[in-house]
Amino acid sequence: MKKYSLLFLLAILTFGCNTTTKETVVEEKKELIMAKSSEMANLMNEMYAYNEAIKQQILKGELKSTYPERFNNIHTAVLTDNNDRDDFFKTHSEAFLQSEAAIFNSSQDSLIHSYNNAINACITCHTKKCTGPIPRIKKLLITE
Repeated sequence: MKKYSLLFLLAILTFGCNTTTKETVVEEKKELIMAKSSEMANLMNEMYAYNEAIKQQILKGELKSTYPERFNNIHTAVLTDNNDRDDFFKTHSEAFLQSEAAIFNSSQDSLIHSYNNAINACITCHTKKCTGPIPRIKKLLITE
């Protein structure tokens, strides 16, 4: 009986006197603050969506859309950095608008070529200004 009492006492001391305390780590949740998009960023996102829709129409062989006049706001939309509106930007934005308008004046035979010219105009400008969207823009190209 002494054996069992001794084992019982040893078990109570071993397991009952656990003095280790658990520390509770409370993580502070940091609030993510999204930067407000500039007018130009919003316009370019709209241009992307519109050209994606045009691409799908061209692939189906039926261009139903018309030139979006609101794209002309590229000349006046507020840029994230106003210093980016320089001669390079003005020249390339005008080239893009002309290429975009040419899509809607193209014959069915040259539609893909005209569309890709407009997308390449975007890529050409973005190689110098705001290079981040280039991989996304390249997805708009139609490979023949």
